[in-house]
Amino acid sequence: MIWDKIIIGAGLYGLYAAKTCGDRGERVLVLEWEESPFQRATYINQARVHMGYHYPRSYATAIKSAHYFNRFVKDYDFCIHQEFDQIYATSDSFSWTNREQFTKFCKAADIPCEELVPEKYFNKGLCDGAYRTREYTYDAGILGHYFVDELKRKINVEMKYGVRIQAIEKQGKHFAVILENGETFETGFLLNATYGSTNQILDLAGIEPFKIKYELCEIILCKPQQQLLDVGITVMDGPFFSVMPFGKTGYHSLTAVAFTPHMSSFDSLPQFKCQEKSEGYCSPRQLGNCNDCQVRPQSAWPYMSTMAEKYLKADYSFSYAGSLFSMKPILKASEVDDSRPTVVRKASENPTFVSVLSGKINTVYDLDEVLKND
Repeated sequence: MIWDKIIIGAGLYGLYAAKTCGDRGERVLVLEWEESPFQRATYINQARVHMGYHYPRSYATAIKSAHYFNRFVKDYDFCIHQEFDQIYATSDSFSWTNREQFTKFCKAADIPCEELVPEKYFNKGLCDGAYRTREYTYDAGILGHYFVDELKRKINVEMKYGVRIQAIEKQGKHFAVILENGETFETGFLLNATYGSTNQILDLAGIEPFKIKYELCEIILCKPQQQLLDVGITVMDGPFFSVMPFGKTGYHSLTAVAFTPHMSSFDSLPQFKCQEKSEGYCSPRQLGNCNDCQVRPQSAWPYMSTMAEKYLKADYSFSYAGSLFSMKPILKASEVDDSRPTVVRKASENPTFVSVLSGKINTVYDLDEVLKND
């Protein structure tokens, strides 16, 4: 059987594409390396539904985020946590953006912000601006269950987990995806929605890779004390931190710009020293899941928590609960302005090969056009 679409990757972008095409009656096959969906970037991140505040040096990224914010919150309201105050602040020192610039940015981007007294949340003299904003978090566990349940109802959509792809070959008007166990699947439309493994899939297909750098990142889960329970705080645009609700889990995520990335690779296929000690579990051609790897990094909790505690008043305390690790690809061109564009790139037509690279969940709708116009 020739599938109408084969989708590699069972994160949000992959399952959104599968549902969209499945709703139209297309025969869709989803191939996933993990044993279940949402095991990597869709789950392991700040869970922020971006409104644009995070990108004061990239209006394009901010406006795109704000544009999709209401639609995403409406479509997936069952997994959205919005019952908390999301506070953004500008540091008095070492920030790329000060109070005046952030105020002008919010006005220009037409996103709401209410200025507050910084000393309500921060130790005196450390922040020159503080704002109550309109930004939420999503619960990846709830969202994942929704997509799995929806796709189970569709007899025209099949999911395969634990898949090991050996080769991707262009054969006339189709791509053949060949697995290590000998199975072969054919399609006229192949979507690469693997995020951290984007270039590995492109390499298998002999297609030019994205120019990206890789960061092995740690998201710390922590238990907020009472005062922090209904508050999220981000000191932004510099070597600072965020501590905010992690969906509806009851945990907060803690990240810090200087300590969340443990190591980086600028190679087309990611190379890290720890891969040599993983006994074949992880390699430049196939990234393992760092959370299941015996040589995953030590937590940077002491450094991240010290950074946050330096800024936050003692009332907003928290304690360590655990760590999650994931691979984050960043376009090298984004290093200049801290932009995070969603890139949907068609590398081939008839047969069609599309790759999507995005670090924001609510820009998933950028796939709509390419899924329709195949």
